[in-house]
Amino acid sequence: MTSLRELQKNWESLAQADPLWSICTDPEKRNQRWDAKEFFATGKREIETIMEYLRKREIRLDQSASALDFGCGVGRLTRALSNYFPECWGVDISPTMIRLAEEFHTDNEHCRFALNPTADLPMFRDGFFGFIYSSIVFQHIEKKYVENYLPELVRVLKPGGVFVFQVVDHLQTSALGKLRYKLALRRRMSRLFNRNQDAFRMEMHCIAEKHIRNILRRASVRIADIQRTNSAEPGFNGNLKYLDHDPKRGYVSKQYCVVKL
Repeated sequence: MTSLRELQKNWESLAQADPLWSICTDPEKRNQRWDAKEFFATGKREIETIMEYLRKREIRLDQSASALDFGCGVGRLTRALSNYFPECWGVDISPTMIRLAEEFHTDNEHCRFALNPTADLPMFRDGFFGFIYSSIVFQHIEKKYVENYLPELVRVLKPGGVFVFQVVDHLQTSALGKLRYKLALRRRMSRLFNRNQDAFRMEMHCIAEKHIRNILRRASVRIADIQRTNSAEPGFNGNLKYLDHDPKRGYVSKQYCVVKL
């Protein structure tokens, strides 16, 4: 996948086929088996974990400011953030995801959604948000676009604002294992949608911590903390956990917490 247009087309296909499962890929919820109430409860649980994580590290949030859910899908985390902030924006590359997000949140005046098919965030001014969160999003975006998005997200963060995001660091296995792992993921998507393997691609992209640090070094932020998480597990369903060490096999996920200077 080489362009944002292709990325948008791919996620449009996923959104139209099985939107909730394409976000939280619990094997038991395939083929539109997610109950909406249960699905949004996973977002509530995840954001509660994030808030507790920030409290324990004494990282203060300005809860009078707006929050952003980057790569919001149907607003699973946007809704959860609205319990803590007066205005919560969700942006996504898929028009269908944004349409569904708006439909799911007609009764929530705190949530707003915007389609964002570009490599920047032109709809938001500098320093607009006090808190930005992105989970299981950058792992599906090529590195060259993540390199653009991270500084842009820092731009729309106010001084003292907090940005928490997750990235896949690397695939923990042999060279042959990496090939098998990627082929297995593609076969799983193909079986789900009963189409050829080129119709849908839930690609996984890795960016090493050293490279993320280099990107952040050029931005006006302080790295407050880095943690390993279980977010890149194939059946991740919002049950966010922090890990003491890398898994023996599979994708290694890292969560970064930065504060804008």
